[in-house]
Amino acid sequence: MFLRLLLLFLVSLLVFAPITGYIAYNYGRSFWRWFAFGLVVPFVSVFVALFVAMRERAAEDEALRGGPGRRG
Repeated sequence: MFLRLLLLFLVSLLVFAPITGYIAYNYGRSFWRWFAFGLVVPFVSVFVALFVAMRERAAEDEALRGGPGRRG
């Protein structure tokens, strides 16, 4: 039972940490810093990286449109 849980945890580290690092790297963040975060918090880190990436993309889109006070 313990061995099975340990194996599941190790597999999740090997899957979620690189995915988190890859998402962060694509949005100009440090791969290794986010990879380490993915090792500490394997499942949640992917969602945090996606949230940060979407927030950054929304801020860039807002800046291209001229800011929140401009009306078209």
